[in-house]
Amino acid sequence: MKKFSANILIVFFTIISFSLGNSLEAQIKNKEIFAKRRQILMEKMDGGLAVFKSEENNSDFYYITGFDEPEAAFILIPDAKEKYILFVRPKNPARTVWTGELYGVDGAVKVFGADKAYPLDQFDQVLRRYLRGKSKVYCSFENRWLIEKLMPMLSYPFSNRPKQIIDPREYIHEMRLIKGPEEIELMRKAINITCDALIEAIKAAEPGMYEYDIQAIIEYVYRIQGSPRPGFSSIIGSGPNSTIMHYEENNRKTQDGDLALMDVGAEYGFYKADVTRTIPVNGKFSKKQREVYKIVLEAQQEAINIVSPGVGLYEIHNRGVEVIKEGLYRLGLITDKDSKWQYRIWLMYNTNHWLGLDVHDVGGRGPSDGKGRLLKPGMIFTVEPGIYIREDALDFLSERLGRFVPGKEELTEFVNKVRPSVQKYANIGIRIEDDVLVTEDSFEVLSVKVPKNINEIEKLMKKKSYLNKDN
Repeated sequence: MKKFSANILIVFFTIISFSLGNSLEAQIKNKEIFAKRRQILMEKMDGGLAVFKSEENNSDFYYITGFDEPEAAFILIPDAKEKYILFVRPKNPARTVWTGELYGVDGAVKVFGADKAYPLDQFDQVLRRYLRGKSKVYCSFENRWLIEKLMPMLSYPFSNRPKQIIDPREYIHEMRLIKGPEEIELMRKAINITCDALIEAIKAAEPGMYEYDIQAIIEYVYRIQGSPRPGFSSIIGSGPNSTIMHYEENNRKTQDGDLALMDVGAEYGFYKADVTRTIPVNGKFSKKQREVYKIVLEAQQEAINIVSPGVGLYEIHNRGVEVIKEGLYRLGLITDKDSKWQYRIWLMYNTNHWLGLDVHDVGGRGPSDGKGRLLKPGMIFTVEPGIYIREDALDFLSERLGRFVPGKEELTEFVNKVRPSVQKYANIGIRIEDDVLVTEDSFEVLSVKVPKNINEIEKLMKKKSYLNKDN
């Protein structure tokens, strides 16, 4: 089995990581970018004020403030002289030796552009003052901490405080759908790091490695290239695990003849990548694996090729699904290409999602009219068709899809016809996923760097990774 080492090139990449980190600091603390976002939000507000509290994984808070410390809150008041009030943890010399330096109240103003800042423990007192005379307050309905703070204040008798609460997330999520130039650059970096990590994993992979060995290679490359963490839990599914959508245990020992599905993404500047490649761990696709792989690849390519402004998100999904249906029919895994339910046994999800600060980023998919949300320049989303042939898929088919099937006889007849093909292709799970930017008149595949054609993958697997000791 190949061995990999963390010693080679570490100094080189550490220097690169340091310079990238400094560049990142400059970008994420660009006060003008966040001030512009706050201004756009305030222009959407019809009077009143908005109040936000940071929560775990609350990307909306970061999007509006650029403030990345936990335990913070802010108020936006469009018609006030001091429009942006930030509440933060104060500096505490006694805690600094344990947890590091905080920005504190002064940093909230100087670094993050707050018009006024207070220690977080003064939030209730200050909020009460600013609520007076306001007709409405904008607050996320899902932030229970804030709602519990607000309700007693708003229900206080004989007060001139707001009587209406409006959730502002719809406005923010619409803003987040269109990525600005600075966001696109951060996402390019996250995606490039992910591609480099996948390339090293593909070169290093071979039978006998554990799934967590592959994961370790990928996440090591993240770190030495400046990514602080994975954008989500890495999925490394080999053999039968490749047919599990969100498999995360990553503890199986790979076998000769296995496929390995790697669904991974680095985080950079708080923005996420999400790229998937499926490879044969022995370096050579079998005939059956090739048959399934070619269908998935064609589906993805056909779907990506119609991306352009004005095309609907569902149109892209549906184009890929039509190719998948044709392929499944040829393989004998479905009996009717027009069936509304048969293909869902082998492809269970919508093949696109938005990408940004969250790996499944915010923003609606649009109406269920066959087109969905119309694409605009600056949108970034994934295209990720797949086919997942579980060995036992037919055994619990009634529980999964029975409600979609007109009658039990139809289900039984289907099972009897496709069972030989299921046994033939059992435990083959393939997903191919790329991150796509909508441009002014077309598209750009941001993750094109990592190969996905069969011949290119097999050629890459013949090369040695710089993480192999015997290199």
